[in-house]
Amino acid sequence: MRLDWLRADVASTRRAAQLMLALLLLSLMLNLVLALQTFRLVGRERIVVVPPTLHQSFWVEGERASREYLAQMGYFLMQLTLDVTPQSVDHQAEVLLQYAAPSAYGDLHAAMLATAARLKRDGASTLFSAQDLVVDEATQRVGIRGQLTTFIGDRRVSALERGYALELQTLGGRLFLTAFRETSPHDPLEIVAHAALTPAR
Repeated sequence: MRLDWLRADVASTRRAAQLMLALLLLSLMLNLVLALQTFRLVGRERIVVVPPTLHQSFWVEGERASREYLAQMGYFLMQLTLDVTPQSVDHQAEVLLQYAAPSAYGDLHAAMLATAARLKRDGASTLFSAQDLVVDEATQRVGIRGQLTTFIGDRRVSALERGYALELQTLGGRLFLTAFRETSPHDPLEIVAHAALTPAR
């Protein structure tokens, strides 16, 4: 009788060991599949970004960002740069420089310091009213055309048509500003000028 119990215990233990071995093999196979899948997706991740003040999702993939994200960030960075007063310019420059690409930080910092000094010296404020915004997704550039109005105190001293180009770069899933410069209001991205300089083939 006791021998039968021992045999039953051995058989039960053997079944439990076989079940544990099967589960271990299944776990190893699943880990292998997950590792292969992860390896296949390396470098192809798409980050969906929803900025806190915007109402639309965008994507950032590798070294590229979607047209919608470029447009919204271009408009945001333009406001930080052009809608300024002597009181707000330092803070806005600080925020803008958080988006500066490492390679462009020095130039952007120097330009913002010069702008801040000029606004404070003259007691001037500027307001940019955007009329048109174009995006070149292939080169990750944004062009903005509109009217730049300058005030000294409460007196408007100028209202001029201006165009600006923003050059952007995606690094590690983040969008950075590499250049912000004035261009023609009729061709903010200088597409016509670039075409004229490109030799015909």
